[in-house]
Amino acid sequence: MMKKAILVASFGTTHLDTLENNIAAVEKDIQSRYPQLPVYRAFTSTIVRRRLKERYGMAVDSPEEALRRLDTEGHTHVAVQPTLLLGGEEYEKLRGTLLNAAGGMRVTVGRPLLWDEGDIQAMAGTLKAAYPLPEDTILLAMGHGTAHAADATYDRLRRAMNKLGMELCTVEGSLDFDFAVQALLAQPRRKVHLVPLLLVAGDHSVNDMAGDEEDSLKRRLEAAGFTVSYSLRGLGEIPAVREMICRRVPAET
Repeated sequence: MMKKAILVASFGTTHLDTLENNIAAVEKDIQSRYPQLPVYRAFTSTIVRRRLKERYGMAVDSPEEALRRLDTEGHTHVAVQPTLLLGGEEYEKLRGTLLNAAGGMRVTVGRPLLWDEGDIQAMAGTLKAAYPLPEDTILLAMGHGTAHAADATYDRLRRAMNKLGMELCTVEGSLDFDFAVQALLAQPRRKVHLVPLLLVAGDHSVNDMAGDEEDSLKRRLEAAGFTVSYSLRGLGEIPAVREMICRRVPAET
């Protein structure tokens, strides 16, 4: 007899408020969409899992541990939905780990948020709608970036955002902070609103984007003459983004 479950796999965060407002919010929406199935949590980051345990006594499974738990409980079919943005190194590693640890269960893995051109256009429109700004202010979204070939996805998203009057940069990718400053100097607006292009508004958002250190995105833009405001709101707090993730849960569910 088939026994199905859903596993939501996230990188994780040590910020409990952000965890609740973003990751838990995604999990709750998936549970509402599939009320007949149990929804489980896994965090891919070993450091995050360890710190949650040390600081708060909170135990979160790794993807492998979650699958072992589901197997022990008699589940035969597991739909895994990542909350990752890109189909890059993290996604490939997660998918390989899950399929290798599947044992006798049938495990299917859903797509990340930005998988094809339709996803990219949808994300650009979602950001535009989520952050209505005055005409004299430009939105600059900050993503993580990667050395993986999937970093090209950010270029594609940036082009879609540019058409809607927005800009994009990354912490570690090719669209770095220097690129962002030059791109904004090339347009007429001198007010910038920073937002995270990250599922959770954690350390990267607080420090790299909005921090007071000289190399933060905020300080660099201020040094270039911009008036800067920001929102510490992860993508998981935006209902339309959560809906995008819900729609990716493998159809077999």
